[in-house]
Amino acid sequence: MPVGAARKTLALACAGALMAVALGACSSDEGDDPAGPTAGPDDGGAVTSDVAEDTGEDTGTQDAAAESDAAGSDAAGTDAAGADAAGETGAPDSTATSAPPEAAYNPDLPAPPGELVDVDGHTMHLYCAGEGSPTVLLDAGLGDTSVNFWPLQAQLTGTVRVCSYDRAGYGWSQPGPEPRSIDQIVTELGTLLDNADEEGPFVLVGHSFGGLTMLAFAQANPEDTAGVVLVDSSHPNQGQALAAVPAVVAVQEAEIAGLARLATAIEAGVSGPDELRSAAPELPSKARELWALHRAQPESLETAVAEYAALEEGMAAVGGPGALGDTPLVVIARGIGLEGQLPPEALGSVGLTPEVLDRFDTIWRGLQEDLLTLSSNSELVVAEDSTHYVYLDEPDVVLAAIEQVLAESS
Repeated sequence: MPVGAARKTLALACAGALMAVALGACSSDEGDDPAGPTAGPDDGGAVTSDVAEDTGEDTGTQDAAAESDAAGSDAAGTDAAGADAAGETGAPDSTATSAPPEAAYNPDLPAPPGELVDVDGHTMHLYCAGEGSPTVLLDAGLGDTSVNFWPLQAQLTGTVRVCSYDRAGYGWSQPGPEPRSIDQIVTELGTLLDNADEEGPFVLVGHSFGGLTMLAFAQANPEDTAGVVLVDSSHPNQGQALAAVPAVVAVQEAEIAGLARLATAIEAGVSGPDELRSAAPELPSKARELWALHRAQPESLETAVAEYAALEEGMAAVGGPGALGDTPLVVIARGIGLEGQLPPEALGSVGLTPEVLDRFDTIWRGLQEDLLTLSSNSELVVAEDSTHYVYLDEPDVVLAAIEQVLAESS
């Protein structure tokens, strides 16, 4: 396989794989192409670049468990029983907004499934369904939106109240003030919940970068926190730990840089939803369309870059051992390493040798295990058949963890 094609393969397969790096982002660099690597970091979210070679055709894809996660996500998407009951997207047809439609959301997007709530001058999207207490609150990875959680949310709403939301700048939420630090994100989330009259306690569920925001929210609001579930979460000390695998970090940095190039390409009309759609995870069809539309919004890509830029400083908002006291905590770690997800030639083309990947996987698992020290009441669950996007690959593992924490908190 030519190096360029290998890099293209890496980009497509990376979503949900290298996203596990710091934010779980992965990327490829095809030179000076204006679209560059289309990105969708993640969470932690990853993004992918799909620039067709030798044809001048630009195809970009963003993270959120792209091609590599498609097979695993099928069970959480088209096979989700709850999704059928709530509609093809897992979201209701009707919407409620607390702000004028013309000012509330991007006119390029369809009406949101939830509320649009004013948060200190910008509107944010909150989608809640079901009844009961505690309420389950879901936060996605870097570059991802509430759409990713719809199949999981649909399966939960029959027994509990569950809310997903879009951080400022993503999905239906308008961009918020910078820097996009974890402190700023947590403050906005608190205001969003208060203004929407959503009362705690909450079981906080965070994937990748969203794990950091949920941890910081729990520490800032212990009285409203019934429990925490971390899904292959980022770690507050991962920057220092991952310095031991500079080749992996370099791939991640390249992808983050590609986000800005993709935003420029979209603004220039070079790329858009049609080019991004092929990398969408196996969500129900309407949700896949929304996935592509969201990723084709320049402000979404710019927000991912801004969150990443503020990440190191924001880590200070997340405490260390014992920060959660005896709050119920379940840490879910992916079971599939990077080497098991990508072809050797693609990995080698960007310097990711088997030795580097083994070292990375060992470090990442160690970081997941270290998250257990945050609470004296914690448990590690390994999702053996999952990539970084555990909630798409093995949703039952995540559902069981949430149910466990709900039971302990009742």
